[in-house]
Amino acid sequence: MSPQIIIVGGGIAGLWTLRRALALGYDAIALEQNAIGCGQTLASQGILHSGVKYGLDGASRQIATLLKSLPPRWSACFAGHGELDLSAARIHAHSQHLWASANWLDKIAAGVGARAMQSEVHALQQDAWPAALRDGGHRGSVYELAESVVDVKSVCQALAAPVRERILRGNVVDAEIAPDGKLQAIRVDGAHKSRGNLAPPLPQGEGWGEGCRLSAEAFIFTSATGNETIAAMLGLGSAIAQRRPLRQIMLRGRLPLLYGHGVSASPKPLITITSHPLNGETVWYLGGGVAEAGAAMSETAAIAHAQQTLQQGFPRLDLSGTRWASWLVDRAEPHASSMLPDGPALLERGNAVICWPTKLVYAPVLAERALAFAARRLQPRGLSPVEIALPPAEFSTFPWESVQWQS
Repeated sequence: MSPQIIIVGGGIAGLWTLRRALALGYDAIALEQNAIGCGQTLASQGILHSGVKYGLDGASRQIATLLKSLPPRWSACFAGHGELDLSAARIHAHSQHLWASANWLDKIAAGVGARAMQSEVHALQQDAWPAALRDGGHRGSVYELAESVVDVKSVCQALAAPVRERILRGNVVDAEIAPDGKLQAIRVDGAHKSRGNLAPPLPQGEGWGEGCRLSAEAFIFTSATGNETIAAMLGLGSAIAQRRPLRQIMLRGRLPLLYGHGVSASPKPLITITSHPLNGETVWYLGGGVAEAGAAMSETAAIAHAQQTLQQGFPRLDLSGTRWASWLVDRAEPHASSMLPDGPALLERGNAVICWPTKLVYAPVLAERALAFAARRLQPRGLSPVEIALPPAEFSTFPWESVQWQS
């Protein structure tokens, strides 16, 4: 099989790009090394950012403008009349909260963010606060933000369901580069690992050994940390990419639902909390400052730091009986991003493009730009049957579904 477009990476960016490519009439497939959503996608907090937290310092940044335009695109998809139908996906919350301590600098920081995004942010009276803040003893101000939190796995399932036969499991282990720099083909390992006796082993191709040799007119790489390996294969060197590690902290128990950011005088949130169901309990998934600081700590120290942060912000919150865990994840970005990139990043090389969405909410924009790259090189030709002896890719799990919990 020689599809027009091969997408490497089965996270949110790869899935969105595949669906849009097929809707436009391109003959496309996606390859996932491990499982659908494995890595950054299912390790994210599911927040569809609108740029509020990036305006807390009062700076006018391109990132806030672009982010503000994206939630309506997602909302249309969830309603079933957008560029893709995501009506089967679940939304945990249609709004979040921004809370600041009683310190006057903190109030100024939150106020700047509120003024910058007046249509999306408004202050709440104490009787309208979420139970976690009201009963937990928070002292300060609370704002409501028009930002949704989604169940990321259900989004992946809604994206993948109509095209499962085109999402295959395979690991790119080599690349064939023409003298003019064009990527002619990739070798994918995994041809003999599944489907039992339904598909006989492929014959060994000259110079390729075991596996599939797949050619295409355009290649789109959205494989997060795997982009480093791809870049090396394309002769670009792994230094084009960088990783910024996080240690997400989790606690589970009979916790109240909470979604949002605890801020201070710094524009970066001290803590970001989202809530997720697990076997009759609630998991608080902690990001923001505690996850960034925890990356340089042991798990024990990182959990202790998160506990201290929660006790300071929620002095009356009862954490007895809760269990704790952590999850290491790398944010993959183009190299030398001293600040968060102002949107998705794409690096072109011949008929291949390496992509980093940098944020969950950017998936539609990345797909749009990646397919604009492909459209300069080929015309849609319609679909051909998928006849590759690779196993179908299965869905991955959330971090809190696979960690070892401790009291």
